Amino acid sequence: MRRLFPFIILVCAAPLFAFGAEVVRLVREPTAIALAIEKGYGVQKDGKHELTFTSVATGKTLKVIKTFKGSTAKEDAKYFSQINAIDLPANSGPVHVSGRIFYCSFEQKFCSVQRVNKDL
Repeated sequence: MRRLFPFIILVCAAPLFAFGAEVVRLVREPTAIALAIEKGYGVQKDGKHELTFTSVATGKTLKVIKTFKGSTAKEDAKYFSQINAIDLPANSGPVHVSGRIFYCSFEQKFCSVQRVNKDL
């Protein structure tokens, strides 16, 4: 029994390491921001997401996103398995993205929020 105890603790604590992890990667394209979801995860369709895109040069808010569009996950219809790219103005230059994205793990059965605060 003493030999199993460390293993049990590791298995139970594994979801805690992924809590708040960067599950959705934001990738800058010439006129858009692509969002790539890590395999085994889904983005909540009805989550209270919010992403604010701000021009690094001017500080002006370019776009605020509160809902996503994309492909429904085959694991559960309440989640996206893929999110459509977010279009930005053609001459927006470097942008700062801040906000939050709500996601869930299909395998580990937990949900969390990803905080976003980066320049692209």
